[in-house]
Amino acid sequence: MSPRLKSLVPLIVLLAVMALWSFEAQRGWKPSAPTQVISVSHPAPRSDEPLPTAVPKTVPPGKRGRQRVLTPGLEHRYSFDLDARSAEQLPGAETGRTWRHTGWSGVLELTYLGEEGGQHFFSARVEPSRVEVEEPLGEDELRAFRSRFERPVYVAQDPRGRVLSVHFDGELAERERRFVRLLLAATQFVAEDGRSWSTEETDTTGDYESEYRAGGSANTYVKTKRRYLRTALPLWAPTGPRGPGLVVPRLRGHLDFMLDEDGLLREVTGSDVVELGGGATGLPQTRAETRVALTRLETPRRTSLSMRVFRESRSRLHAEPLSAMESARMGAATVEGDRRLVGDATLEVLLGVLETETREQELLQARERLAALFRLLPTKAVLAARRVRRVAAAQDGGVAQVLDALGSAGTPEAQRELARLLGESRLRVTTRALVATAAGKVARPSAELTQALARAVGATKEGELKRAVVLALGSVAKGLERSEPGRALGVLDGLMGRCEAKRLDVETCLRALARTGSARGLEYARAALAHRSAEVRVVATEALGAMAGADVDVLLDTVLLEDPEARVRVQAAVMISRRVAGPHLRAVAQVLRAEPEPQVRAEVVRMLGTLLTVEHLAGELLRDVVARDDSEDVRRLASSLLAE
Repeated sequence: MSPRLKSLVPLIVLLAVMALWSFEAQRGWKPSAPTQVISVSHPAPRSDEPLPTAVPKTVPPGKRGRQRVLTPGLEHRYSFDLDARSAEQLPGAETGRTWRHTGWSGVLELTYLGEEGGQHFFSARVEPSRVEVEEPLGEDELRAFRSRFERPVYVAQDPRGRVLSVHFDGELAERERRFVRLLLAATQFVAEDGRSWSTEETDTTGDYESEYRAGGSANTYVKTKRRYLRTALPLWAPTGPRGPGLVVPRLRGHLDFMLDEDGLLREVTGSDVVELGGGATGLPQTRAETRVALTRLETPRRTSLSMRVFRESRSRLHAEPLSAMESARMGAATVEGDRRLVGDATLEVLLGVLETETREQELLQARERLAALFRLLPTKAVLAARRVRRVAAAQDGGVAQVLDALGSAGTPEAQRELARLLGESRLRVTTRALVATAAGKVARPSAELTQALARAVGATKEGELKRAVVLALGSVAKGLERSEPGRALGVLDGLMGRCEAKRLDVETCLRALARTGSARGLEYARAALAHRSAEVRVVATEALGAMAGADVDVLLDTVLLEDPEARVRVQAAVMISRRVAGPHLRAVAQVLRAEPEPQVRAEVVRMLGTLLTVEHLAGELLRDVVARDDSEDVRRLASSLLAE
């Protein structure tokens, strides 16, 4: 090839490439994207700017509480380990603490049975594999312990999951009952709406405030036990920063929960610590620690169990709350204990003491001995009722004591006599009112006594008797709530029907509602907040304070901030101080700045004083009161609480 021709080859190739490019451009061809592109609308950050952080994805909470899927007859099996140890150290003692240990492990079979009176019932069977009371039980002792759980225990919960009562076989001993109560209290999950919430719950010591928040993954939650609101048995400290007074234990607890897709318990682990005394209280310093772990074992299985099994067993069961002291106090009195209490006293001797004695302590002792006598010798109730009929016309002071003893005894014979006395129109109205009051003290009212009260509320026109009967019905509904919630709801529905139809005095209805604590009367109490009488609004606020729920919290805040009467606002502050604090802190902060009456602010300050160890905001609010409040008394009160 000639040199000239060689020089033309690159030109020919270039022209060919250009022709090809032109042809492809006409067909819509576009060059491929470069390997690195910098967006104009999102310029790269400068070196001195912080890099953006990724926002974590919020995990929506799953079903729980009222949304739980509860299937009658469905059984879940769990393995559990629970250990508790406690120690006491006397003031000035040189030796250290001596720990006492109890614990047990095994399998828990929990089967949902159904609903009655707004409560959910479960059958619980326990198969212990380890039991320790100071020392592990031997094989023979463990076998005997296990045999006591051959019959199931029945557990009642409210729709949110709070354990309301445990129904034990009457032959199960206190030690075994306490083991069960400890396990149920330690694994309790009470749900409200939202990703975080506060609740009031019960354990073996008393009622406490807890706080929940959703965990980092679906169906997981963290529970923090914050403080005791009240104990089953009031605790009196002989000394303290402000002198003698009632005290509550100090509580700390942390538990992790995992639920399944239906909102039912899958796993629990955690611990809590309860401390009491020490310091300036004058009480021995005690500490109790509890650790628990519970895990579901296998896929749930269906059984034939239903509410029929529970109802057939109810007559031999004894319903108890989780709080140990209350259950001990409410337990059926033993025959031996009653015999020791009565001694060699006779009916005539005890009646004579009640008719002539004036000292309160001696009257109380004689009344307790008479109630024990009625339990030992039930037919003596008939003779006592005859005595009431004979002396009532003379307005004998012993009548009220005898009737109280009949109510405290609560035997079928005693209740029958109370029902008969209530229906005898020839008795004085005052005496029949005392009968109604005594009927309200019966722990487990019979159908006959309940019907007698229901008849009396419709038949009587005397205001004193009607008020006593309405209040007794409120107490009866509360007493039946634990053992027979279906009957309790029936009694309450009948009472509220009369109240809503305005056939009963509104104030008396509200006082009865305050005794029941049932949300069945929520709308009635809400309407009463608009009543023109301040006294009625005070009682309506008291009735609301006895009810649970977020709706009630909102209403109490509204009363505290908006009611025109200071005494009504004071009552709202008192009711709020007995409840879980979290939902009310915003309203409390507003009151401290805007409330014109010092007595209302003082009540709010007292409430904040109980929160100092668990709520950081409480201290800030009290310091603000010390710096800004117009009342010297209120400032002094806040300062004294901060100094404790």
